[in-house]
Amino acid sequence: MRYGVQMAADTRQDSSRQERAAIVSATTLRAYEAIRQSIGNGEYTAGQWLPEPMIAAALGLSRTPVREALRMLAAEGSIELIHNRGARVASWSAADIEEVYRLRALLEGHGAALAAHNASRAQVTRIQDLQARYEQVVRGEHASARRSAQCNNDFHAAVLQASGSPRLATLLDVISSAPLVTQAVQQYTEDDRQRSIVQHRDIITAIQHRDDGLAEAAMRSHILAARYTALRLAQADD
Repeated sequence: MRYGVQMAADTRQDSSRQERAAIVSATTLRAYEAIRQSIGNGEYTAGQWLPEPMIAAALGLSRTPVREALRMLAAEGSIELIHNRGARVASWSAADIEEVYRLRALLEGHGAALAAHNASRAQVTRIQDLQARYEQVVRGEHASARRSAQCNNDFHAAVLQASGSPRLATLLDVISSAPLVTQAVQQYTEDDRQRSIVQHRDIITAIQHRDDGLAEAAMRSHILAARYTALRLAQADD
């Protein structure tokens, strides 16, 4: 019985992306994902204008899906739409970053607490496997900032999935800029990476032992510590 309930919860966890897919075209989603990834990778930097014709040509699309994708990104806060001028990559003030990371700490902390209650054995194993992959990439001889950022994102997504609450993923999509977070992780120093490894392990320990209080505290501490890297990145861009 529990297996069936858990399977249903896992399916619902992906509802945010599925709902988006249901209301926009495939080409719009393609444009959205491509632009979002380029911002996260630093190919488009804060304050840079994003001309629709240039992006459409680069992606081999018409301007309509690109325009819709830019509107979606504006709703997330990743870009700004300026009347009569177009779209540009959002610039983040220190106050913006503080707010985003504090909201992330609240929501993901709650998600970790729920995961401590709800995670199946298979989900705990997956979280452990993703952490092992993250550590392997971070400690590799030719560590890739992009790969380590993706592994970190995968770890956080797995904890959210184990929470059993699809609403959390939806809320985080609204209030938290994934490109901002990805850029910050890519700028981790060696000390940042080692701290992140230890904090991820604390989160896993809490989930394994069904300790919701520890899971919430560990996740909040992890995210609030990570905000200093994002603040450092924003100061470097000023």
